[in-house]
Amino acid sequence: MHIRECGGMGVQYIYDAEGRKTGFLVPINLWDPLSTEKPADKRIGVPDPRKYRGISRDLKADLKAEIRSLRNEWNRV
Repeated sequence: MHIRECGGMGVQYIYDAEGRKTGFLVPINLWDPLSTEKPADKRIGVPDPRKYRGISRDLKADLKAEIRSLRNEWNRV
């Protein structure tokens, strides 16, 4: 195993005996800001259900049959 630093950022790559990258090490000062704020913590936007009204109107599907088949998927044991 060989560890080599990449650039001035402090990220280090781990190489195997054949020289292939097998992993990396990220310094804690770079990792902390990334791990504290998760994308799921922020709202991306306010959903507007009105823009989806009538979306299935032009489909050539039997929606009631589709709903029954989906429900059956959940009821299987």
